[in-house]
This record gives sequence, C-alpha cells and structure tokens, in this order.
Amino acid sequence: MLYTYSQDKLNKADFALSTGGAKIISPLTSPTYEQWPKQLHKIAIAKLTGHGITRGKPPITALQPETHVGQCWPFAGQQGQLAVLLSRRIYVTAITYDHVSKTVAMGTTSAPKEFEVWAFIDDDNDSNKKTDLKLGKSPNHLFLGRFTYDINGSPIQTFEVEKWNKPVRAIIMKVNSNWDNPNYTCLYRFRVHGIRADVKQNFSTG
Repeated sequence: MLYTYSQDKLNKADFALSTGGAKIISPLTSPTYEQWPKQLHKIAIAKLTGHGITRGKPPITALQPETHVGQCWPFAGQQGQLAVLLSRRIYVTAITYDHVSKTVAMGTTSAPKEFEVWAFIDDDNDSNKKTDLKLGKSPNHLFLGRFTYDINGSPIQTFEVEKWNKPVRAIIMKVNSNWDNPNYTCLYRFRVHGIRADVKQNFSTG
C-alpha cells in the first residue's frame, strides 16, 4: 500500500504521462501481444471474424499511473519497444520504470530486464515517418543509456541518463530481454523526467 501511495511522489515531472499530453508513436511501437486459439477450425474463424483472439491492453497503458496487477501493455517475445511523443520538448535527465510489486504479482518473469533508451532531437522527423527505424544510424538519434530493471529491487526504479544539450520530443524504450518469459513481456509504466526546453536553465552535458 505504501508503494501504491508513493509511486507518484517522486517529485519529478513525468513528461511521458498520457493524461499530461504524451502520446504513443504507433509506427515505432511493437504490436500488442495476441493469444490465438489452438484448434485449426477456431483459428480459421478468428481470421475471418476476429472473434476468439485475446488481446492485451494497448500501449497507452504504459503511460498511465495505474500499476495494479494486470494493468500493463504486453508485446510478444522478449524484445520490443515503446515509442513516445512527449508532452513537451525537454532536456532528458532521468527515466523511471514501474512494475507491479513482486509481493502481489501473479508472476514476474514477464517484467523487462535489460533495456535501452533512445531519444530524437527536436527537428528529427524520423519518429513520425519510418517504420523500419534503425536506432543509432542517424546523428539525430541520441543514446541515453542501457539499464537493467532489478525484479528483486523496488517496484519503482529511476535511472539517470546520459545528458545531451539538445531538446527532444520523442523517446523510445527498447527492451532487449525480460526475466525469462518466452511468450511475452509486459510493461506497466514508463516515465520520462527532464527540464522543459522553454525554461531557461543551465543544462550541462554528461
């Protein structure tokens, strides 16, 4: 209960919060996990009608404050990514990932383990056009860091990022592995912290 109460008490603005104006960049976000029936005739019916397919919650779920059991966005396998158009231009200083507490979770193997965070400088249009974006192939892609979410640690973990003296509006959480679930990975909440570009402050690069 204490973690539930305190999860929005980080004293850090979240520029990836959907209710604050952040949005999902669909072309750069992995498809939502779907569970199909196993019988051949049911598969055929599902393809024709769409019935019988169990779909996970949409990606926007990972930008919302609720982190109750099951309130997460799943993608297939152990690798995938979440692309976010931030609520405003910022200099990124840190990111936070929240997962449901291990003490109440039905299982934790679907939690992300190793992940990278990338950003696009403000005048980069790649985030709106390319579905086959290759991160790191453009000088407009800023590598913010590679991190590990510790499933045995606090449910809410904040990571300081490599600082760039460039404002960004789009950001990607690229998951490289999870805690050994071969079928899907589930993201509960991804937060982005920083300094608003329209606020004049000193911001030194790392």
